[in-house]
Amino acid sequence: MTDKIQEKIEDKIIDCINTGAEGRLIIVKPEENNLGVDLVVERRGKYRERKLYFKVNSFVGPAEDKKLIIDFPLESFREDSSLYLIFVYFDDVTQKIADHLWVVPSSFFKDTAEVVKSSKGKKLLRFESTLDFKNKNTYSKFVVNTKDLGDLVMDAFEIGGKISFNNLEFDEKRPINMDGLKYFLCEARRNTYAVDGMRADNPRMSGSSQREFQKGDNFYVDVYFSGEKIFMGMEVIYQDSKPVWAMNYGGTQIGSLETSFLKEALLKLSEKCRLGESCEYKKRELKYQNIGKGNMEEFSGTEEIFSGGKGIYKLSYQGGILLYKI
Repeated sequence: MTDKIQEKIEDKIIDCINTGAEGRLIIVKPEENNLGVDLVVERRGKYRERKLYFKVNSFVGPAEDKKLIIDFPLESFREDSSLYLIFVYFDDVTQKIADHLWVVPSSFFKDTAEVVKSSKGKKLLRFESTLDFKNKNTYSKFVVNTKDLGDLVMDAFEIGGKISFNNLEFDEKRPINMDGLKYFLCEARRNTYAVDGMRADNPRMSGSSQREFQKGDNFYVDVYFSGEKIFMGMEVIYQDSKPVWAMNYGGTQIGSLETSFLKEALLKLSEKCRLGESCEYKKRELKYQNIGKGNMEEFSGTEEIFSGGKGIYKLSYQGGILLYKI
């Protein structure tokens, strides 16, 4: 394979990442590096944040038997928690890369790849698969549609700088990224009820109050009704216009001081409250307490506010995943 073809393939990978990330990432080809990587990716406007590194391994076809093999010398193979191996098929006739590729963590590959010997007796780490992505093998969970590559990389930065595959496996439908979903939900809550923001001017349900938050393909809506003594509502997250997660809740009305304290607690504990975890927050005579069970897939719980040890507010909630793939 010529350097010109490899450069063209790398450019196509960059285009795929940029398209999905909507220009929020910076992607460069390093001139010199210790890991032998081809692409370095970081978030635009973020400094001293963990970077992601990619080594692009290409198969140039047409491949008659659709069998793809590439070997790496075991002795010189470098692994790193931020380094990923991209395996991509490029059709030299159509000048296009395949609709799907593999994004394999270097540490996983080092621990899992088949060890073979070269004709000279040297040990090699072998990647072997086929273009039939529905034929399950060791690397099936790392198969990614090229149109989803940018989202996958962007989600990694939003959850701490590590790609989460969450049992990602080739299918006609794309699995929900659970970590990314949770991150978006927490961000949506911090920007809506917790700060009294993002109110919709025309609620979809008559007599309700509605708050909305959107980021990329994720859309969050919180619709609730306030009565004289109680309130009830529902949160829903949509991905690609499909409802994928929801939670219903109901609680007792409280005064403005207690409401302000509740919003403060929910803002500070956004990654634990109403998600199945238990947590608490205190400020002077007020105490917020949340007791939950479960996780993002299915959970329930109650939250209460105590003033001087006396309960003055209680809310019950339950929710979980509606769709695992979209």
